[in-house]
Amino acid sequence: MKKIAVSSKENGKVEHFGKCEYFLIYNYDENTHTIEYENVIVSSKDYNGTEEWEKSANAIEGCDIVICEKIGMVAKANVELMGMKVIEDEGTVENVLDNFIKIETNKNNIIL
Repeated sequence: MKKIAVSSKENGKVEHFGKCEYFLIYNYDENTHTIEYENVIVSSKDYNGTEEWEKSANAIEGCDIVICEKIGMVAKANVELMGMKVIEDEGTVENVLDNFIKIETNKNNIIL
């Protein structure tokens, strides 16, 4: 079971990593390719001398995958160093999760 964090805002669209209002957290079963909502983490607006991306990264520590509309190069490198896979996609939360499942279920069919 993996944890997916999706950066979002009130309108249900996926948001820029450092600017998001909150993260929707989902459990992803790699065997059945099912996603189940777990909870929401509100992204702090208090930076206390940190960069915007740092407060977002700290909020989702322990997640395996983060899906966001955009993420800066420094933020992406640091989030990946924390052990998270970063996926950039845009649209509604539902659409990006559907895209994620399609890619995951078809990746075994790709021959290089």
